[in-house]
Parts: sequence; structure tokens; C-alpha cells
Amino acid sequence: MAVKAGCDGNFEDGLCCRMVIETKRVFDGCQFTDENITLTLTSDSAIPQGAEFVSARIVSSELVGYSVTPGEGGCCKVCGEIVTRFAVTYSFGGVLTTIQAVYRENREFLLRLPDDNSLVPYSIEVSSFMSIGSGAIVAHNAVTVRGCLLQIIKVTAPVDILVPTYGYCKYPPCTGCVCQGVRTRTFPSFGDE
Repeated sequence: MAVKAGCDGNFEDGLCCRMVIETKRVFDGCQFTDENITLTLTSDSAIPQGAEFVSARIVSSELVGYSVTPGEGGCCKVCGEIVTRFAVTYSFGGVLTTIQAVYRENREFLLRLPDDNSLVPYSIEVSSFMSIGSGAIVAHNAVTVRGCLLQIIKVTAPVDILVPTYGYCKYPPCTGCVCQGVRTRTFPSFGDE
């Protein structure tokens, strides 16, 4: 990867370099949106009788135990279980306690996957988001939450991408504070100064 003659790696010299960036490529994706649903979360931790539900939030999601069946048109049928981990907070005796709880659901969907000749392995990633309107403790190890659930499923793989660059950034000088107030400078500057 050669540098254009006369380019010293400074953006003022114009487009001059090529750079390899290691990143993650999304090959395909889809989403499930469930509105006004009630999920039952289970926990390994015991919740004391008389405790009151305070809040819950999603911590992470993953697709486990999945199988891939090739289909027509380059699509593959993916079947597996999405495991979503929650942090649940309850109040008991004036003390807030947070425990981990899990929601599991089997899902089927179609995705285009990299072909079998791909040099890099792909992975299927799940991101879950939920706006929780209400919740309740329903057993010594179970909580229900009600709201809207969004799950985004992506097929990703690490790749090296070759991009043209203008070289390295040239940062403007910092501006200090003065007694009359704070002076700021917008960065980057796109107009003539």
C-alpha cells in the first residue's frame, strides 16, 4: 500500500493514501417487534415474599442452540433460542436489590449467510431493547414485565476494508477560557476562516 508521491500523511495534501481498516461487516439482518406483550422472567435467585417490583432492564441477548437450513434464493432458515438477560430490581424492607433474570424464546427467521467458501467465520448477533411499562413479582423466582420488545438479529464477520484517506488529522489549537466567559471553537471547520 504505497503513499502517493509528495504525500506526507497530512490531510492538506489531498487524497493521497490507502488504509486497511479492520472492522465487522453486517451481511444481513432482520428484526422482531412485539408490542404490548407480557414476558415471564425467571431467576436463580429467590425473591422474598412481599417484595415489590421496582424496575427491569435488558443486559444482553444471544442466540443459542441454533440450526441453519439452506433455502432458495441464497436465504437460509435459522432456528434457535434467543436468551435475553435482564437486571431486575425489587424493594423489600426499604432495601433495593438487583438480581439477574432470563427470558427464553424460540425463533425462526430467514437470513442470507456468507457462503461455505468464506475464509472468515460468521456469527449471528442479537440485540434486544424493551420499553417496560409495568412489572410484577409473580413467584419466588419469577417476574412478569409488560411493554414493547425489539430484537435485531445480524449476521456479522470480521473483514479488512481498503479505503482511500486524506492522511492524518490536523487538530486546531485549543482555546482557553477568559474571564468574561468561555470561548469555543467548532471542530471541524468546513468553511474558510
